[in-house]
Amino acid sequence: MSSPALVLFRKECRVALRSTATWCVFAACASLVGVFFVFALREAEGGPGTLPELFCMPLALAAPLPAAFFTMGLFARERHNGTLETLLTAPVSDAQTVLAKFSAACLLSLVALALCLPVFHAYLRFAAPPPAWDPRALASGWCAIACATVLWTALGLFFSLLCRHESAAGAATLIAGLGISMPVSGAVELPFDSALAPYSLVAFARGVADTRPLFVALSGAAFLLFLSVRVLESRRWLPSASF
Repeated sequence: MSSPALVLFRKECRVALRSTATWCVFAACASLVGVFFVFALREAEGGPGTLPELFCMPLALAAPLPAAFFTMGLFARERHNGTLETLLTAPVSDAQTVLAKFSAACLLSLVALALCLPVFHAYLRFAAPPPAWDPRALASGWCAIACATVLWTALGLFFSLLCRHESAAGAATLIAGLGISMPVSGAVELPFDSALAPYSLVAFARGVADTRPLFVALSGAAFLLFLSVRVLESRRWLPSASF
């Protein structure tokens, strides 16, 4: 990113980290993952599931929450505060603006996911005796969920451009993210021959590495960012446009 885009990126991160709501979202995300992890352990008691797999299920399910929160106000808030036109006249291109805001929201969403990892280690600390598990499986599952979070963040930024109010953008991102996360996280049982079965994120925590879900997530994020730049360009040339 060039210097103006880097300034915008730092501003978005600084504003978010100074907000109490951001830290509440971090805590809420870790708490939800912990609660659902306990439920998953009880449901899978005596079953074939591994610890990383059981932990990645609620982690993938919770991933759209921080993405929705950190993206809902990226452009909707600018429009509500009347500062969008000022942003559009700043010495920064539309692509740089989208990339800077997306990078800030994506970084904060990934931090929220990283702060959920102590929940897993807290369980191991107090489990007696600690069951065997493979750290590489946990790392693989977390990286797959991180790629999905990149997609949710790009989707949230796109909705923030389209929606007039923050709440509408956040709700649309959360509904769309959960609608996709539920089947690919294992929260909803899929038939063996389901078309979504190869795109399971939890499979990475089992040691099954399939590049298809990663390709879909990253290419989908790139496409949504491309659409976001086009929408922002139309907003620049049609300032009276209503989204």
